[in-house]
Amino acid sequence: MEVHAHTHTADPGIHRGRKKWTHYFWEFLMLFLAVFCGFLAEYQLEHKIEKERGKQYVQSFREDLCTDTAILHSNIETLKRFSAAGDSLVTMFQEGKIQSPAEVKKLYEYNITSLAGFTVVLTDRTSSQLKNSGGMRLITNKKVIDGIVDYWAGVEAIIKIENFLQTMRMQAREKSYLIFYNKYYSETSTISGRSILDNPQLMTKEHTLLAEFSNRVAHVKNMMKGTYTRVLKTQMTKADSLIKVIDKEYHLK
Repeated sequence: MEVHAHTHTADPGIHRGRKKWTHYFWEFLMLFLAVFCGFLAEYQLEHKIEKERGKQYVQSFREDLCTDTAILHSNIETLKRFSAAGDSLVTMFQEGKIQSPAEVKKLYEYNITSLAGFTVVLTDRTSSQLKNSGGMRLITNKKVIDGIVDYWAGVEAIIKIENFLQTMRMQAREKSYLIFYNKYYSETSTISGRSILDNPQLMTKEHTLLAEFSNRVAHVKNMMKGTYTRVLKTQMTKADSLIKVIDKEYHLK
């Protein structure tokens, strides 16, 4: 019996369908480039959005600076009025002008004004966002960043001096309770403060107590007129300078 050997030949279609390695390389390269370009486009878009957000923060901070400038100017004027009252109060005690009803009435008026509560409240709207939400990283202009950080340092200086002044004021106020009788202050108030009833009297004319009170008022007054006013003026200068830097760097004007 004759045995025929079967010759196995490859399917020609298999050879025709097989692709060279270079084909796969170019497919991979095209896919990689597509993904990479998509990544770049997304990165650019995100960078553009963050840059715009940073600019919005700066514009918002600029608005706060304008508000702060007005606040600081108003507070400086208030300090002038308070320190002037302190000056007059100290002078009257030093010159012994504590006898006539008119003089005593003036002392009551100067007392309530020179030791009135005083707090500088600057705008914290944008600053709180920059500090708490990581917004500072979105601001890339070094001059603006340095200006903001320096401005915040000024705010901290104001708070420290204000706390020290508050302690001094309360110490003087404690002494005033031994000298001025609250019943002579009217329940009604005027633009300048609570009005004083006619014929007020001092609770004491003891020299040592009046001298100590006068010294404490002088200390408060000098702090208001000197260090505190100077720091507020410096902060106002910082605000004005930073506004100009922002306008220049971001072409806002």
